[in-house]
Amino acid sequence: MRLLPLLLLILGLASQAKADLFRYTSPALGRTVLNELLTGDVRAPFRLAKIGQYYAELILEPPDGASDVTLSGPLALELDVQVTQREHVLLQRIVTVSFAPGERSKTLFWLNAPDHLPNRTPLEMHVQLRETSNDQLRNARLRLQLTRKIEFSPFLVR
Repeated sequence: MRLLPLLLLILGLASQAKADLFRYTSPALGRTVLNELLTGDVRAPFRLAKIGQYYAELILEPPDGASDVTLSGPLALELDVQVTQREHVLLQRIVTVSFAPGERSKTLFWLNAPDHLPNRTPLEMHVQLRETSNDQLRNARLRLQLTRKIEFSPFLVR
């Protein structure tokens, strides 16, 4: 009779420990896995639901109240990107991006799941702007997106 309460106690402790390992990540909207505005240092949870190629993209958006992005000259930025699983760093990249006047998006990097990052696992992306002294950031907002590439079946392509 003492075995049952002991077994229930062990199961309760194990289920509580397991619950701390999982965080809720919102489901992807279509092919977009991560969609965050960069305001200072950003930490965003995400999950790669499918195996395949993904690309990270930096997009310039007009600030609140403006209809378009107006750049007087080139905009150079340096981003420090880290992808972690709990406290383990799985991927780290320092990316330099330069926007010319009229450009609105740049591809930062490509990655493959499960080669570079595991799929179906809660991950977290840490993004830090290294170069923030540029005055042109007042004229634009930065959006980071991680998107799954469309892949067609070889039987459909002719």
